[in-house]
Amino acid sequence: MKIKQIKDIFRDNNIARYNMAVWQKSGEDSLCFIGREVATPGESGQPDTGILKLFEVNTSGTVIKEKVIWKPIFEGINLEDPRALELPNENLVIGLTAVLRDTKGVPTPFPALVNIDSFDSWKKELPPFLIIDTFGPGKNITPIGRHSYLFRPDAAEYFHKLLVFSLHSQIPEKLGDIEFPLDLPWASWRIGTTMPPIWLASNEALFIIHGISQKKIDGREIYVYSIGRAKLIRNKNKFTVMVSPEPILTPDNFLNDEGLPLVEELHPEKRRVVYSCGGVIKKSTPEILSLYVNVGDRTTFEVGFSLSELKKGLFD
Repeated sequence: MKIKQIKDIFRDNNIARYNMAVWQKSGEDSLCFIGREVATPGESGQPDTGILKLFEVNTSGTVIKEKVIWKPIFEGINLEDPRALELPNENLVIGLTAVLRDTKGVPTPFPALVNIDSFDSWKKELPPFLIIDTFGPGKNITPIGRHSYLFRPDAAEYFHKLLVFSLHSQIPEKLGDIEFPLDLPWASWRIGTTMPPIWLASNEALFIIHGISQKKIDGREIYVYSIGRAKLIRNKNKFTVMVSPEPILTPDNFLNDEGLPLVEELHPEKRRVVYSCGGVIKKSTPEILSLYVNVGDRTTFEVGFSLSELKKGLFD
């Protein structure tokens, strides 16, 4: 897969800024991001606690506004990994992972949702969020429509499956599971979502996904993340996928001329990360998907892909 461009969004790597939801402001070319800012990595077995920030970035790549919109008031809650879906009238629905602690202090992730008015987003903090506990712990919640969502439950049987549910009132209703292949080398351990799917037709969407494999590097078992592409097919309330066998991005895409990582991993002893929570098709480049990629749990790169190439072999 040919990469059109790679551009570092946040050049100050002393503070980790990553896992960015993104949307383009109506009538303007600037981009808005909501993502994590983490000063120091969490201790072993603990999440990387940080704040959520809202950024506006202009067409030259300069951050022209930034604002803290959420910070943990209590040690028992952390919000992570937003994924934003634009709705009519510039409203957004954002999926989040809410990391809660049980009575013993063990962190447990749950899917959460929040609605936000993008007109007033610079004036307010993050609105109240709704934790979805109906289906138990999980993460990677991704809006796929006005009332439909998917996420990966925190259970071994869902390492290669996603749960789809609807929320029309106060009670979530399970619609089914999406099953993924088990034989993808780049996703042999686990699979999950990135940005919301791009609906190219009423029942077919380009679905950018992430996969995790386990590799022994320098005597250690390391989790290696990759990003791939799939076709999401909707038949009434049932969903299936067709996954391309090769990834579109791996950590090796972010090495310098000497073969060294462009940025130091936040947790080099545990994993090599390329991950994404957001992407956008800019008004100025309608044939390019700009994917905002977390590299090393450290920073965010904009990576451009041709939409026609991303569709090749899946929609032909």
